[in-house]
Amino acid sequence: MQMDIVGLMATNLWFSLRVAPLVVVVATAIRTALLLTGKRRAFRTWTRNPLLSIVTIIFAPGMAVNTGVRYGICSLFGIDLEGVGGGSTYAELNLFIKVDRPPRVAVLVAALYVSTVISVFIGFALMVLPVVLLAGAPVVLLSWYVALGVLFNSCIRGGDVSLLSAALKGRPRSGFVELVAMMTALVLFYAILLGVAV
Repeated sequence: MQMDIVGLMATNLWFSLRVAPLVVVVATAIRTALLLTGKRRAFRTWTRNPLLSIVTIIFAPGMAVNTGVRYGICSLFGIDLEGVGGGSTYAELNLFIKVDRPPRVAVLVAALYVSTVISVFIGFALMVLPVVLLAGAPVVLLSWYVALGVLFNSCIRGGDVSLLSAALKGRPRSGFVELVAMMTALVLFYAILLGVAV
């Protein structure tokens, strides 16, 4: 049974690695569609986008897991973070870096990529493990709820763009070169990965 779980987790990691870009694209598309339902200015209400804020609150456990993973991986990569902050604009959590010590763009992109793959891995693991372990219906439903929240929050958010902007402002010329190099490396990596798998 233990070997089955190890094998399942290895398969899940491989699957998560392959589908992570698709998850990010779909989650970002859904979030963008919700974002477009909001208003540019809303001074009399608690949020600019009630629908997106409600969905964000519903999936808050997944957002907490996703943000925790991001924080942990960024810390492991040596990125100086001011901490985690929350905003009422869309009721979401975001990471903030120390502006006076922004990370290299390549390091930040690598950290965001790794944290995204880990989040996707956790999301799919929460969907599969309870079923394999023959857990009861309440546990399975709770796991699926958190898993959907994690996958929904595995998207490009305003906080990620802010982190990247701060890193680019710290090193405008070399940062742009690093960004292009990292994106090219990721495209080549997935071309090889998916090409080998086909």
